Amino acid sequence: MSPMPGSGRVEQLAQAVAERVVNIVMDAIDMDALLERIDVDAVLARVDVDSVVSRVDVDKLIDRVDVEKIIERVDVEKIIERVDIDALMEKTELGSIIARSTTGVASEVLDVIRAQGVGLDDFIGRFVARVMRRTNEDLPLGPATLVSITPSGQPELTAGSV
Repeated sequence: MSPMPGSGRVEQLAQAVAERVVNIVMDAIDMDALLERIDVDAVLARVDVDSVVSRVDVDKLIDRVDVEKIIERVDVEKIIERVDIDALMEKTELGSIIARSTTGVASEVLDVIRAQGVGLDDFIGRFVARVMRRTNEDLPLGPATLVSITPSGQPELTAGSV
């Protein structure tokens, strides 16, 4: 029990009066006019952003983000237009890789051409031998500077060929 009889009713009456007064004051205030007088820059200058950010639960924030919706809004073509290919090439070794691979391709092409040349040379040699009516026994075993015939008729490599 309270020390004064009826004090509970007085407290209730005071609470009711306070609520009514607050409502009347709030209704009387023009909030738009009040907000126009507030210097937002001054208020924001007093905010400790680091303190606010340190209170943010990043994991909870990420859970609330709809990534699919974000991806739908990304204009990939616009991003690609902004990529500076020349600067990208300068920062990578792609140019040297292309040069090396091109050199490798050129070497392979030359090898194929050489092989075709050897095949063509063999074909022409066989054709000329047929036209001249030569047999395999009539053909030399190799260049004269590399092959010499021994008295027994056997070919042997000369000393200068090795």
